[in-house]
Amino acid sequence: MSYQSTLLANNMPAATTNIIDVNGELNDLITALFQSLNSDLYIGCKSKSFVKEEKSQAEFEQRVHREIKISIRRELELSKDKNVQYEMVKLYNNGSYEVYFFYLTHILPNYDVLVEELSQLSKPQKERLISGLISLQLKTEFMEQTKDKYEFSPSFYNAELYLSVQRSGREKKNGTAYFEVLKPEIYFSPTQELCFELKKKVFKTQRLEAVTADLDETKALFKNKEFSYQASRDISATKFSKRKFMSFGEKYPASVNYAQNLISDILQGILNRLDIAFEPRIFNATHVTDQFLESEKEHPSNIVLIDNLGRDFDPVKKDKALSQLHSELEKTGLSVVKPSLAIEDMSPDVSYIVLNEGDGNSSITLSCEPDRVFTGFWDAYCNTNFSQKQNLDYYTRLKIDKFESQTQVVIQGLNFSESDKESIVKGDEERYEISPYKLKRIKSELWLKQSVFINQQFTDINLPSASLKLVYVRKTARRKNNFFASVVEVTIKDNVLKITNNQVIKSEARLKLECSFFGERNFHNGSFYLYDEDNDVLLTSYSTIRVPQVIGNTLVDSISVAESDERTVNRQSSIESSVLPYYLLPKERKQYHHVYLQEAGVDLFYFVAQKQRPNQDIAKQNRIYNLLTFNSKGDLLNALEQPVTHLFFNSFTEDILKINEVSKSSLLEKIAKLYIEN
Repeated sequence: MSYQSTLLANNMPAATTNIIDVNGELNDLITALFQSLNSDLYIGCKSKSFVKEEKSQAEFEQRVHREIKISIRRELELSKDKNVQYEMVKLYNNGSYEVYFFYLTHILPNYDVLVEELSQLSKPQKERLISGLISLQLKTEFMEQTKDKYEFSPSFYNAELYLSVQRSGREKKNGTAYFEVLKPEIYFSPTQELCFELKKKVFKTQRLEAVTADLDETKALFKNKEFSYQASRDISATKFSKRKFMSFGEKYPASVNYAQNLISDILQGILNRLDIAFEPRIFNATHVTDQFLESEKEHPSNIVLIDNLGRDFDPVKKDKALSQLHSELEKTGLSVVKPSLAIEDMSPDVSYIVLNEGDGNSSITLSCEPDRVFTGFWDAYCNTNFSQKQNLDYYTRLKIDKFESQTQVVIQGLNFSESDKESIVKGDEERYEISPYKLKRIKSELWLKQSVFINQQFTDINLPSASLKLVYVRKTARRKNNFFASVVEVTIKDNVLKITNNQVIKSEARLKLECSFFGERNFHNGSFYLYDEDNDVLLTSYSTIRVPQVIGNTLVDSISVAESDERTVNRQSSIESSVLPYYLLPKERKQYHHVYLQEAGVDLFYFVAQKQRPNQDIAKQNRIYNLLTFNSKGDLLNALEQPVTHLFFNSFTEDILKINEVSKSSLLEKIAKLYIEN
């Protein structure tokens, strides 16, 4: 296999990222981090052992936090209504948890004894403590430096800091309101990378009558100068968050990127003031590729519509939608049935479109527990027992049955919303129509799934000849039955990609037994592996908190620009002025879309730039992934010297996995994912 596709990159911007490389011995770092940046306060540290007795992990966590607060209040002589700020680190130890907690105190601790005690801990335990100490420093500094930047003050809930608190939508007359927050997470790695990321959270809250202290420590509280709002429950940020990763112009301070830059600035300020040596990590492309895979899609055939819209859906809109689908798919031998088909009754030669009521953000619920909401397929699959699964909606049950049986049938959901409509066209008659984009996307998904499950091949695929094994891994948070690996064998010859075998493996040990090329390596959730049988080389692609993500430009201070009366955070794309390089760059070779690669030792980081220039808002962050290659002995190789690396990058698609856009992943990865993620 021979295929070279990358070019040397010239004059590329240096982008700031969410990672800071920290220098120094661990014991010295711990000593330095115990220095308080507040001249009137010290950093205290205590530890307490806990044994989990509760059935619920949430109840156990609440007990831990409750006892920590009692201990801190007792030392500081605070009343029960006074909130306390702290950070904790849990270390598992022979059936119990040793919990270290850090807090601000007026009492000077005996640091010599404390540091000597902590120096006896193992290296991984010290790294955990450093994460906790940095997190406490960040929280106290963030509260101080940003108290006037937001309408709603940053909020503490147990040891968690919620920042960039903002109301989502309008408050109801009864005082119910929804709030969006960002929760920072800090990780200090074994190679002394200080990594941070921001997690979105959304809360349903109730307005309280006055600005008060915490009335219920088991619930978060959000305050501005007029009101307090107590969280009643948290809801799915995946489904309901409206916050954008990036908003240019006056909305920039509400974006995730603004908070990322604030966090980065504050962390670097803390390290400087504590005289801790560090170097911010940058992403600076060394290579670039702009070849994307294209293919002529065949029209899907033999389609059955499963009408799952329910009795309450507007019959006029339903008839018009069905008529439109008949018109669009009339050459496919279209037929319509009601939602009574079980997975075992479905034909492997037919594609099924399930018509569902709801928009793209609809959550999965149980018919017997409508208040219990699942964020998606995996949440529902992992957190329902057999009897509860029978109370899920028809389409979710169908997907679960397909996954568990590994039946090679094509099913595709098509959501209808009562609000899907075009403008009024004649008098008072409202015209209901499925958007052309949605129809094109459904046809593309059907073509893709038919190619995998029915035809088991792709034709007109411009890739070099190869024999490959594709492996995609999904790891869930539950304790048992939490590992799923899709293993697919393919051959590529004469521009035809054929699927010769596939299986789903539900055990890490069995996967290593079946695929000996993995050796003893650990698996990341969402990671993809590509094994080149001809050259005996394994490629892996993954993204974790330790993979740097673009947040800004080393030449531009986005926070200063946002606070300036003369400048604004805009979409300029020059290297010197772009606030978000690689998202915003000038056209190169007549196109915006490229894969930018940074060779950093054995690591090969890559970022996929989109086909179109970004809009005023960027909904989600484009993640950078890391690519590594290994020989049969498990030794790391130079990735750019391996033919499988170039094949991988040439399998990124244009107008195949995403309509009128380039994909952020490989067609090979998508094939493997379909067997476990439909």
